[in-house]
This record gives sequence, structure tokens and C-alpha cells, in this order.
Amino acid sequence: MARADGVGTATDATVEALARAVAGAVEAVGGYAGGVYLRSRSDELLLLALFSGLPLPLFRPWWRMQVNRPYPVAEAYRSGQAVHLTDAESAMSRFPQFVAGLPFPFASLYEPVSSGSERYGVLVVLRPATPGVPVGAGDRKRLRQAADELARELSALSAAGEAVGWEGDPVCMPSPAPE
Repeated sequence: MARADGVGTATDATVEALARAVAGAVEAVGGYAGGVYLRSRSDELLLLALFSGLPLPLFRPWWRMQVNRPYPVAEAYRSGQAVHLTDAESAMSRFPQFVAGLPFPFASLYEPVSSGSERYGVLVVLRPATPGVPVGAGDRKRLRQAADELARELSALSAAGEAVGWEGDPVCMPSPAPE
């Protein structure tokens, strides 16, 4: 049931929208894992709502993200601007505290999910590191399109009285089977 602030117990429709968005974004930009952070009841906290592609326990330290912290998810949410980290070096230069606890090198893309002034969360994709190679315009566009489509779905769910925030632990979605 949604509260006046649009946050409440997530419904199957919300989880399905998140799952479609993550699967589509991961595939669109050649990733191997991804997830969605959504706002919580607290204006200061984002929660990992859904994750796919890697064992969820690896990311337990990042299930809850304070929006005022110096992490890429929080920056994308606060600023409304995408954050693209192509490798460990670029991540370390911008977010040293984030990289210190990571067990393997990767590139990570963070795209805010919003509709007008309504901020829902952040779509995240992990993919192989590309040292020194910026994220291409095509990948940036495809990830933005995936976030925009998710924002449209979440807006429609919100208009229908559904919850668009998150409370509780993340849902772990299996990776799609290779074709």
C-alpha cells in the first residue's frame, strides 16, 4: 500500500517493472550485472530494490545508501546526472572510499530514474572494465532510454496508487540465460 509520499510496500507490478528495466539495461550496454536503487521512507536513504547477475551477498555493504554520502549511486540521485566509471582507476579518483571494499575490477554506470521533478532512484549496470576508454554515446543513450522507460512505468504505477519506493531487502533476480 502506498503512502502519501509514494513509498510503501512494493507490489508485484513494481518488481516486474524493475526486473524488466535491469535486464534491458544490462543487455543494452553489454553488462553482466545490474540493479535498481529506489527511494525509501526516509528522504535521506536509497535502498537496493533489485539486483541481478552476481551473488547478492557481495553487495550487502551497499544495500542501503545515504543520499548525502560520496558514492556514485548517491551522486547520480542527488545531481540527476549519470555517473560513468570505466575502471577501478576512474572509480578510485572520484570515489576512493567506494572502491576500497570491492573484490574485483569492473566498470559501473549509474543512471538516475526520474520523471519531471519526481526522483525515484538509480539504475545501475556493471560491466567489464574499459581502462582509458570513455563510455560511448550509444551506451549512454541506451542506458538513459532504459532509465526513462522505467521512470514512465513507475510514474504510471504511482498514478494508479502503487508503491514506487522500497522498504526491506533487495530482490535477487537470476541472470537471463545466454542465447
